[in-house]
Amino acid sequence: MKNITQEQFKSAVQAFLAAQIDKKTEPPQKQLIKAQENQDYEKVAELQEKIQKEQHKFQLDNWMKNAAERYTNQLTFGTHISKGIHPDSKGDNIIFNTERELPKGILGSQNIQSEHLDANGNAAALPLAAFYNWFVDEDENVKIKDLIKISHPAIEGAFASEKEVSDSFQQSFENSLNPKIKESKTHERNKQMLFALGSDNNYHCIIPLYPSVLIHEFYQTLNNLRYSEENKTARNNRFKKTAEHKPYLSLSDIAVTQLGGTKPQNVSQLMSKQGGRNYLLPSMPPIFKSHQSLRLNPYSESLFNKHLTYHCRESLNSLFKLIQTNYNNVNIRDARKTVLDSILYKVITFAFEIQNNETPGWSINYNLNHHEKLWLDPQRADLEDQESFKQDRESKNWRDEIAVRFANWLNTQIQQKFKQLKHDFGDAEHIEWQKEMTEMIKESQRLGKEVFA
Repeated sequence: MKNITQEQFKSAVQAFLAAQIDKKTEPPQKQLIKAQENQDYEKVAELQEKIQKEQHKFQLDNWMKNAAERYTNQLTFGTHISKGIHPDSKGDNIIFNTERELPKGILGSQNIQSEHLDANGNAAALPLAAFYNWFVDEDENVKIKDLIKISHPAIEGAFASEKEVSDSFQQSFENSLNPKIKESKTHERNKQMLFALGSDNNYHCIIPLYPSVLIHEFYQTLNNLRYSEENKTARNNRFKKTAEHKPYLSLSDIAVTQLGGTKPQNVSQLMSKQGGRNYLLPSMPPIFKSHQSLRLNPYSESLFNKHLTYHCRESLNSLFKLIQTNYNNVNIRDARKTVLDSILYKVITFAFEIQNNETPGWSINYNLNHHEKLWLDPQRADLEDQESFKQDRESKNWRDEIAVRFANWLNTQIQQKFKQLKHDFGDAEHIEWQKEMTEMIKESQRLGKEVFA
Protein backbone atom coordinates (compact mmCIF):
# COMPACT_ATOMS: atom_id res chain seq x y z
CA MET A 1 0.00 0.00 0.00
CA LYS A 2 2.97 2.29 0.55
CA ASN A 3 3.81 2.16 -3.17
CA ILE A 4 0.47 3.62 -4.33
CA THR A 5 1.08 6.93 -6.13
CA GLN A 6 -1.20 9.92 -6.70
CA GLU A 7 -1.25 9.23 -10.44
CA GLN A 8 -2.28 5.63 -9.79
CA PHE A 9 -5.08 6.69 -7.46
CA LYS A 10 -6.35 9.39 -9.83
CA SER A 11 -6.34 6.85 -12.68
CA ALA A 12 -8.44 4.48 -10.55
CA VAL A 13 -10.96 7.28 -9.82
CA GLN A 14 -11.22 8.17 -13.51
CA ALA A 15 -11.59 4.48 -14.41
CA PHE A 16 -14.49 4.20 -11.97
CA LEU A 17 -16.24 7.24 -13.43
CA ALA A 18 -15.69 5.95 -16.97
CA ALA A 19 -17.15 2.58 -16.00
CA GLN A 20 -20.21 4.29 -14.56
CA ILE A 21 -20.67 6.31 -17.75
CA ASP A 22 -20.45 3.13 -19.85
CA LYS A 23 -22.95 1.41 -17.59
CA LYS A 24 -25.47 4.26 -17.66
CA THR A 25 -25.11 5.06 -21.37
CA GLU A 26 -25.00 1.51 -22.75
CA PRO A 27 -28.80 1.28 -23.43
CA PRO A 28 -29.10 4.75 -25.07
CA GLN A 29 -25.91 4.08 -27.09
CA LYS A 30 -27.52 0.98 -28.61
CA GLN A 31 -30.71 2.92 -29.26
CA LEU A 32 -28.66 5.73 -30.84
CA ILE A 33 -27.06 3.37 -33.36
CA LYS A 34 -30.47 2.02 -34.32
CA ALA A 35 -31.92 5.53 -34.62
CA GLN A 36 -29.04 6.61 -36.87
CA GLU A 37 -29.59 3.58 -39.09
CA ASN A 38 -33.28 4.51 -39.37
CA GLN A 39 -32.35 8.17 -39.98
CA ASP A 40 -34.64 9.17 -37.10
CA TYR A 41 -32.88 12.48 -36.44
CA GLU A 42 -35.30 13.62 -33.77
CA LYS A 43 -34.62 10.43 -31.78
CA VAL A 44 -30.89 10.81 -32.42
CA ALA A 45 -30.89 14.31 -30.93
CA GLU A 46 -32.91 13.15 -27.93
CA LEU A 47 -30.54 10.25 -27.23
CA GLN A 48 -27.41 12.35 -27.69
CA GLU A 49 -28.74 14.85 -25.16
CA LYS A 50 -29.46 12.02 -22.71
CA ILE A 51 -25.95 10.61 -23.14
CA GLN A 52 -24.38 14.04 -22.63
CA LYS A 53 -26.34 14.48 -19.39
CA GLU A 54 -24.99 11.19 -18.06
CA GLN A 55 -21.46 12.11 -19.11
CA HIS A 56 -21.80 15.52 -17.43
CA LYS A 57 -23.18 13.89 -14.30
CA PHE A 58 -20.08 11.68 -13.99
CA GLN A 59 -17.53 14.42 -14.53
CA LEU A 60 -15.09 14.43 -11.60
CA ASP A 61 -16.22 17.64 -9.88
CA ASN A 62 -19.91 16.98 -10.45
CA TRP A 63 -20.08 13.39 -9.26
CA MET A 64 -17.74 13.89 -6.29
CA LYS A 65 -19.77 16.87 -5.08
CA ASN A 66 -22.94 14.81 -5.25
CA ALA A 67 -21.26 11.82 -3.57
CA ALA A 68 -19.62 13.81 -0.76
CA GLU A 69 -22.56 16.10 0.05
CA ARG A 70 -25.54 13.83 -0.57
CA TYR A 71 -24.59 10.16 -0.77
CA THR A 72 -22.50 10.20 2.41
CA ASN A 73 -25.58 11.39 4.31
CA GLN A 74 -27.88 8.86 2.67
CA LEU A 75 -25.75 5.72 3.16
CA THR A 76 -24.62 4.15 6.41
CA PHE A 77 -21.68 1.75 6.35
CA GLY A 78 -20.92 -1.06 8.77
CA THR A 79 -19.83 -4.62 9.37
CA HIS A 80 -22.75 -5.14 11.79
CA ILE A 81 -26.05 -3.67 10.68
CA SER A 82 -29.33 -2.88 12.36
CA LYS A 83 -31.60 -3.62 9.38
CA GLY A 84 -30.46 -7.24 9.37
CA ILE A 85 -32.50 -7.68 12.56
CA HIS A 86 -35.53 -5.97 11.00
CA PRO A 87 -35.76 -4.22 7.58
CA ASP A 88 -37.64 -1.27 9.11
CA SER A 89 -35.10 -0.65 11.85
CA LYS A 90 -33.45 2.76 11.87
CA GLY A 91 -30.81 1.97 14.48
CA ASP A 92 -27.07 2.50 14.15
CA ASN A 93 -24.68 0.36 12.14
CA ILE A 94 -21.16 -0.15 13.44
CA ILE A 95 -17.80 -0.93 11.84
CA PHE A 96 -16.39 -3.62 14.09
CA ASN A 97 -12.76 -3.52 15.12
CA THR A 98 -11.37 -6.98 14.34
CA GLU A 99 -7.95 -6.30 15.88
CA ARG A 100 -9.12 -7.39 19.31
CA GLU A 101 -8.27 -11.05 19.88
CA LEU A 102 -10.83 -13.54 21.14
CA PRO A 103 -10.18 -16.15 23.84
CA LYS A 104 -9.06 -19.52 22.56
CA GLY A 105 -11.97 -21.67 21.39
CA ILE A 106 -14.29 -18.69 20.68
CA LEU A 107 -15.17 -17.77 17.08
CA GLY A 108 -16.42 -14.42 15.84
CA SER A 109 -15.88 -11.63 13.32
CA GLN A 110 -12.28 -11.36 14.51
CA ASN A 111 -11.53 -14.72 12.88
CA ILE A 112 -12.07 -13.48 9.32
CA GLN A 113 -10.04 -11.15 7.19
CA SER A 114 -12.70 -9.63 4.97
CA GLU A 115 -12.41 -6.92 2.34
CA HIS A 116 -16.16 -6.30 2.43
CA LEU A 117 -17.99 -3.42 4.04
CA ASP A 118 -21.77 -3.39 4.02
CA ALA A 119 -23.98 -0.39 3.35
CA ASN A 120 -27.65 0.50 3.51
CA GLY A 121 -29.87 3.53 3.11
CA ASN A 122 -31.13 5.23 -0.03
CA ALA A 123 -30.69 2.79 -2.92
CA ALA A 124 -29.95 5.73 -5.25
CA ALA A 125 -26.81 6.42 -3.19
CA LEU A 126 -25.37 2.90 -3.56
CA PRO A 127 -22.90 4.02 -6.29
CA LEU A 128 -20.90 5.50 -3.40
CA ALA A 129 -20.42 1.97 -2.02
CA ALA A 130 -19.32 0.81 -5.49
CA PHE A 131 -16.84 3.72 -5.55
CA TYR A 132 -15.35 2.73 -2.20
CA ASN A 133 -14.97 -0.88 -3.39
CA TRP A 134 -13.23 0.02 -6.66
CA PHE A 135 -9.72 -1.41 -6.97
CA VAL A 136 -6.71 0.87 -7.06
CA ASP A 137 -4.32 -2.08 -7.25
CA GLU A 138 -6.08 -5.40 -7.85
CA ASP A 139 -2.88 -7.44 -7.51
CA GLU A 140 -2.30 -6.04 -4.02
CA ASN A 141 -6.04 -6.10 -3.22
CA VAL A 142 -6.06 -2.36 -2.46
CA LYS A 143 -9.38 -0.54 -2.83
CA ILE A 144 -10.28 3.15 -2.74
CA LYS A 145 -11.85 2.81 0.72
CA ASP A 146 -8.61 1.32 2.13
CA LEU A 147 -6.70 4.48 1.23
CA ILE A 148 -9.46 6.87 2.35
CA LYS A 149 -9.73 5.23 5.79
CA ILE A 150 -6.04 5.85 6.56
CA SER A 151 -5.77 9.25 4.79
CA HIS A 152 -3.11 7.90 2.45
CA PRO A 153 -0.95 10.64 0.83
CA ALA A 154 -1.88 9.36 -2.64
CA ILE A 155 -5.49 10.58 -2.31
CA GLU A 156 -4.64 14.25 -1.76
CA GLY A 157 -6.26 16.45 -4.40
CA ALA A 158 -7.81 13.48 -6.22
CA PHE A 159 -11.49 14.27 -5.62
CA ALA A 160 -11.80 17.67 -7.29
CA SER A 161 -9.90 20.00 -9.59
CA GLU A 162 -9.34 22.44 -6.71
CA LYS A 163 -7.33 21.11 -3.74
CA GLU A 164 -9.44 22.80 -1.05
CA VAL A 165 -12.64 21.34 -2.46
CA SER A 166 -10.96 17.94 -2.78
CA ASP A 167 -9.87 18.09 0.86
CA SER A 168 -13.45 18.86 1.90
CA PHE A 169 -14.77 15.89 -0.10
CA GLN A 170 -12.04 13.67 1.32
CA GLN A 171 -13.07 14.57 4.86
CA SER A 172 -16.70 13.68 4.09
CA PHE A 173 -15.64 10.29 2.72
CA GLU A 174 -13.41 9.62 5.75
CA ASN A 175 -16.26 10.48 8.14
CA SER A 176 -18.60 8.04 6.39
CA LEU A 177 -16.04 5.22 6.53
CA ASN A 178 -14.94 5.98 10.09
CA PRO A 179 -18.22 6.95 11.76
CA LYS A 180 -17.94 8.35 15.27
CA ILE A 181 -21.08 7.53 17.19
CA LYS A 182 -21.42 10.07 19.98
CA GLU A 183 -24.68 8.64 21.27
CA SER A 184 -25.87 5.19 20.25
CA LYS A 185 -29.22 5.11 18.50
CA THR A 186 -31.57 2.16 18.58
CA HIS A 187 -35.09 1.64 17.25
CA GLU A 188 -38.31 0.03 18.39
CA ARG A 189 -37.79 -2.73 15.78
CA ASN A 190 -34.49 -3.75 17.36
CA LYS A 191 -34.28 -6.47 19.96
CA GLN A 192 -32.94 -5.87 23.46
CA MET A 193 -31.39 -8.11 26.09
CA LEU A 194 -30.84 -7.09 29.69
CA PHE A 195 -27.62 -8.47 31.16
CA ALA A 196 -27.63 -8.49 34.96
CA LEU A 197 -24.72 -6.82 36.79
CA GLY A 198 -24.26 -8.16 40.30
CA SER A 199 -27.07 -8.07 42.84
CA ASP A 200 -27.86 -4.33 42.77
CA ASN A 201 -30.57 -4.58 40.10
CA ASN A 202 -28.25 -2.95 37.56
CA TYR A 203 -28.25 -4.08 33.94
CA HIS A 204 -26.47 -3.64 30.65
CA CYS A 205 -28.90 -3.19 27.78
CA ILE A 206 -27.47 -5.25 24.91
CA ILE A 207 -28.79 -4.62 21.40
CA PRO A 208 -27.73 -7.36 18.95
CA LEU A 209 -26.79 -6.31 15.42
CA TYR A 210 -26.62 -8.50 12.33
CA PRO A 211 -23.01 -9.57 11.50
CA SER A 212 -23.53 -8.82 7.84
CA VAL A 213 -19.90 -9.14 6.67
CA LEU A 214 -19.35 -12.39 8.57
CA ILE A 215 -22.57 -13.84 7.13
CA HIS A 216 -21.59 -12.76 3.60
CA GLU A 217 -18.18 -14.42 3.90
CA PHE A 218 -19.88 -17.60 5.11
CA TYR A 219 -22.40 -17.41 2.25
CA GLN A 220 -19.67 -17.02 -0.36
CA THR A 221 -17.54 -19.79 1.12
CA LEU A 222 -20.43 -22.24 1.06
CA ASN A 223 -21.38 -21.33 -2.51
CA ASN A 224 -17.78 -21.68 -3.69
CA LEU A 225 -17.59 -25.12 -2.11
CA ARG A 226 -20.91 -26.33 -3.43
CA TYR A 227 -20.97 -24.81 -6.91
CA SER A 228 -17.34 -24.70 -7.98
CA GLU A 229 -16.64 -26.20 -11.41
CA GLU A 230 -14.36 -28.80 -9.85
CA ASN A 231 -17.04 -29.95 -7.40
CA LYS A 232 -19.78 -29.99 -10.05
CA THR A 233 -17.59 -32.01 -12.44
CA ALA A 234 -16.68 -34.54 -9.75
CA ARG A 235 -20.34 -34.87 -8.80
CA ASN A 236 -21.49 -35.37 -12.41
CA ASN A 237 -18.77 -37.95 -13.08
CA ARG A 238 -19.74 -40.23 -10.22
CA PHE A 239 -22.03 -42.33 -12.44
CA LYS A 240 -19.82 -42.24 -15.56
CA LYS A 241 -17.75 -45.36 -16.01
CA THR A 242 -15.18 -43.77 -18.32
CA ALA A 243 -14.70 -40.56 -16.33
CA GLU A 244 -12.13 -40.03 -13.60
CA HIS A 245 -13.80 -40.33 -10.22
CA LYS A 246 -12.80 -37.76 -7.62
CA PRO A 247 -14.19 -36.90 -4.18
CA TYR A 248 -16.90 -34.25 -4.17
CA LEU A 249 -18.49 -32.18 -1.45
CA SER A 250 -22.12 -32.57 -0.48
CA LEU A 251 -23.55 -30.35 2.25
CA SER A 252 -26.71 -31.45 4.01
CA ASP A 253 -28.87 -30.12 6.86
CA ILE A 254 -28.57 -26.51 5.66
CA ALA A 255 -31.59 -24.23 5.88
CA VAL A 256 -32.15 -20.91 4.09
CA THR A 257 -33.83 -17.86 5.56
CA GLN A 258 -34.92 -14.90 3.42
CA LEU A 259 -34.32 -11.33 4.58
CA GLY A 260 -35.84 -8.29 2.94
CA GLY A 261 -38.61 -10.11 1.09
CA THR A 262 -38.70 -9.17 -2.60
CA LYS A 263 -36.40 -6.17 -2.02
CA PRO A 264 -33.30 -7.36 -0.14
CA GLN A 265 -31.53 -4.12 -1.18
CA ASN A 266 -33.66 -2.43 1.49
CA VAL A 267 -31.69 -4.41 4.07
CA SER A 268 -28.18 -3.82 2.74
CA GLN A 269 -25.90 -3.97 -0.27
CA LEU A 270 -24.40 -7.34 0.65
CA MET A 271 -27.87 -8.74 1.31
CA SER A 272 -28.85 -7.65 -2.18
CA LYS A 273 -25.86 -9.54 -3.61
CA GLN A 274 -27.10 -12.65 -1.79
CA GLY A 275 -30.61 -12.20 -3.11
CA GLY A 276 -31.72 -12.03 0.52
CA ARG A 277 -30.69 -15.67 1.09
CA ASN A 278 -28.90 -16.57 4.32
CA TYR A 279 -27.65 -20.05 5.10
CA LEU A 280 -28.31 -21.54 8.51
CA LEU A 281 -26.30 -24.40 9.94
CA PRO A 282 -28.03 -26.96 12.18
CA SER A 283 -28.65 -25.57 15.65
CA MET A 284 -30.29 -28.52 17.34
CA PRO A 285 -29.90 -29.79 20.90
CA PRO A 286 -27.34 -32.56 21.29
CA ILE A 287 -28.46 -36.18 21.41
CA PHE A 288 -27.28 -37.54 24.73
CA LYS A 289 -26.36 -41.17 25.05
CA SER A 290 -26.31 -42.93 28.37
CA HIS A 291 -22.80 -43.42 29.68
CA GLN A 292 -22.02 -47.10 29.90
CA SER A 293 -18.71 -46.90 31.77
CA LEU A 294 -18.29 -48.87 34.98
CA ARG A 295 -16.59 -47.07 37.82
CA LEU A 296 -14.99 -48.66 40.83
CA ASN A 297 -15.03 -47.14 44.31
CA PRO A 298 -12.13 -47.57 46.74
CA TYR A 299 -14.05 -50.25 48.66
CA SER A 300 -14.75 -52.45 45.62
CA GLU A 301 -13.02 -55.80 45.89
CA SER A 302 -13.66 -56.83 42.31
CA LEU A 303 -14.77 -55.66 38.90
CA PHE A 304 -17.04 -58.70 38.87
CA ASN A 305 -19.70 -57.29 41.17
CA LYS A 306 -23.35 -56.25 41.18
CA HIS A 307 -22.61 -53.16 39.07
CA LEU A 308 -21.21 -55.33 36.29
CA THR A 309 -24.31 -57.54 36.62
CA TYR A 310 -26.51 -54.50 36.09
CA HIS A 311 -24.65 -53.36 32.98
CA CYS A 312 -24.77 -56.88 31.52
CA ARG A 313 -28.41 -57.47 32.46
CA GLU A 314 -29.72 -57.69 28.89
CA SER A 315 -27.13 -60.22 27.79
CA LEU A 316 -27.58 -62.19 31.01
CA ASN A 317 -31.36 -62.32 30.47
CA SER A 318 -30.75 -63.69 26.98
CA LEU A 319 -28.46 -66.34 28.43
CA PHE A 320 -31.07 -67.27 31.05
CA LYS A 321 -33.71 -67.75 28.32
CA LEU A 322 -31.39 -70.06 26.41
CA ILE A 323 -30.72 -72.10 29.56
CA GLN A 324 -34.47 -72.46 30.13
CA THR A 325 -34.98 -74.10 26.73
CA ASN A 326 -35.15 -77.87 26.67
CA TYR A 327 -33.16 -78.08 23.47
CA ASN A 328 -29.45 -78.63 23.07
CA ASN A 329 -28.60 -78.43 19.40
CA VAL A 330 -26.13 -76.52 17.23
CA ASN A 331 -28.34 -73.43 16.96
CA ILE A 332 -28.77 -73.21 20.74
CA ARG A 333 -25.05 -73.65 21.32
CA ASP A 334 -24.20 -71.01 18.71
CA ALA A 335 -26.69 -68.59 20.28
CA ARG A 336 -25.21 -69.18 23.71
CA LYS A 337 -21.71 -68.55 22.30
CA THR A 338 -22.94 -65.24 20.83
CA VAL A 339 -24.43 -64.14 24.16
CA LEU A 340 -21.23 -65.08 25.99
CA ASP A 341 -19.19 -63.04 23.52
CA SER A 342 -21.48 -60.09 24.19
CA ILE A 343 -20.89 -60.35 27.94
CA LEU A 344 -17.14 -60.74 27.47
CA TYR A 345 -17.08 -57.72 25.15
CA LYS A 346 -18.72 -55.56 27.81
CA VAL A 347 -16.24 -56.75 30.43
CA ILE A 348 -13.28 -55.95 28.20
CA THR A 349 -14.76 -52.57 27.24
CA PHE A 350 -15.16 -51.57 30.88
CA ALA A 351 -11.61 -52.75 31.60
CA PHE A 352 -10.25 -50.71 28.71
CA GLU A 353 -12.04 -47.55 29.93
CA ILE A 354 -10.67 -47.97 33.45
CA GLN A 355 -7.16 -48.55 32.15
CA ASN A 356 -7.21 -45.43 29.97
CA ASN A 357 -9.27 -42.99 32.03
CA GLU A 358 -7.79 -43.45 35.49
CA THR A 359 -4.52 -41.93 36.67
CA PRO A 360 -1.62 -44.43 36.86
CA GLY A 361 -1.32 -45.77 40.39
CA TRP A 362 -5.00 -45.25 41.22
CA SER A 363 -5.30 -48.81 42.57
CA ILE A 364 -2.74 -48.33 45.35
CA ASN A 365 -5.38 -47.22 47.88
CA TYR A 366 -8.16 -49.51 46.60
CA ASN A 367 -9.37 -52.76 48.18
CA LEU A 368 -9.39 -54.39 44.75
CA ASN A 369 -8.17 -57.95 44.34
CA HIS A 370 -4.44 -57.92 43.59
CA HIS A 371 -4.77 -59.81 40.29
CA GLU A 372 -7.37 -57.34 39.12
CA LYS A 373 -5.09 -54.46 40.11
CA LEU A 374 -2.42 -55.99 37.87
CA TRP A 375 -5.00 -56.11 35.08
CA LEU A 376 -6.77 -52.76 35.46
CA ASP A 377 -3.86 -50.49 36.48
CA PRO A 378 -1.10 -51.45 34.01
CA GLN A 379 0.74 -48.10 34.04
CA ARG A 380 1.31 -48.36 37.77
CA ALA A 381 4.22 -50.66 36.92
CA ASP A 382 6.06 -47.66 35.40
CA LEU A 383 5.93 -45.63 38.62
CA GLU A 384 8.77 -45.35 41.09
CA ASP A 385 8.76 -47.70 44.09
CA GLN A 386 6.51 -50.15 42.21
CA GLU A 387 9.14 -52.75 41.30
CA SER A 388 7.24 -55.51 43.12
CA PHE A 389 4.04 -54.64 41.24
CA LYS A 390 5.98 -54.67 37.96
CA GLN A 391 7.44 -58.10 38.69
CA ASP A 392 3.99 -59.51 39.53
CA ARG A 393 2.57 -58.04 36.35
CA GLU A 394 5.27 -59.60 34.19
CA SER A 395 4.04 -62.97 35.43
CA LYS A 396 1.35 -64.64 33.30
CA ASN A 397 -0.56 -66.08 36.27
CA TRP A 398 -2.79 -63.02 36.77
CA ARG A 399 -4.46 -63.53 33.37
CA ASP A 400 -5.44 -67.08 34.36
CA GLU A 401 -6.81 -65.77 37.62
CA ILE A 402 -8.92 -63.18 35.78
CA ALA A 403 -10.47 -65.97 33.71
CA VAL A 404 -11.27 -67.90 36.91
CA ARG A 405 -12.84 -64.87 38.56
CA PHE A 406 -14.99 -64.22 35.48
CA ALA A 407 -16.19 -67.84 35.52
CA ASN A 408 -17.00 -67.59 39.24
CA TRP A 409 -19.03 -64.42 38.68
CA LEU A 410 -21.00 -65.83 35.74
CA ASN A 411 -21.71 -69.11 37.52
CA THR A 412 -22.95 -67.14 40.54
CA GLN A 413 -25.39 -65.17 38.35
CA ILE A 414 -26.84 -68.37 36.90
CA GLN A 415 -27.10 -70.11 40.29
CA GLN A 416 -28.91 -67.09 41.79
CA LYS A 417 -31.33 -67.04 38.87
CA PHE A 418 -32.05 -70.79 38.98
CA LYS A 419 -31.78 -71.51 42.69
CA GLN A 420 -33.64 -74.82 42.38
CA LEU A 421 -31.07 -75.95 39.80
CA LYS A 422 -27.96 -74.35 41.27
CA HIS A 423 -26.32 -77.71 41.92
CA ASP A 424 -26.64 -78.54 38.23
CA PHE A 425 -24.24 -75.70 37.36
CA GLY A 426 -20.90 -76.90 38.67
CA ASP A 427 -17.43 -77.61 37.45
CA ALA A 428 -18.31 -78.34 33.82
CA GLU A 429 -20.03 -74.98 33.31
CA HIS A 430 -17.33 -73.21 35.32
CA ILE A 431 -14.65 -74.68 33.07
CA GLU A 432 -16.60 -73.62 29.99
CA TRP A 433 -16.95 -69.97 31.15
CA GLN A 434 -13.27 -69.93 32.12
CA LYS A 435 -12.30 -71.34 28.74
CA GLU A 436 -14.31 -68.67 26.93
CA MET A 437 -12.59 -65.91 28.90
CA THR A 438 -9.16 -67.46 28.27
CA GLU A 439 -9.84 -67.58 24.54
CA MET A 440 -10.97 -63.95 24.60
CA ILE A 441 -7.71 -62.99 26.35
CA LYS A 442 -5.63 -64.80 23.74
CA GLU A 443 -7.61 -63.28 20.88
CA SER A 444 -7.19 -59.81 22.36
CA GLN A 445 -3.45 -60.31 22.57
CA ARG A 446 -3.28 -61.59 19.00
CA LEU A 447 -5.09 -58.49 17.77
CA GLY A 448 -2.61 -56.26 19.59
CA LYS A 449 -5.17 -54.97 22.08
CA GLU A 450 -3.70 -53.56 25.28
CA VAL A 451 -6.46 -54.76 27.58
CA PHE A 452 -4.44 -57.84 28.62
CA ALA A 453 -0.95 -56.60 27.73
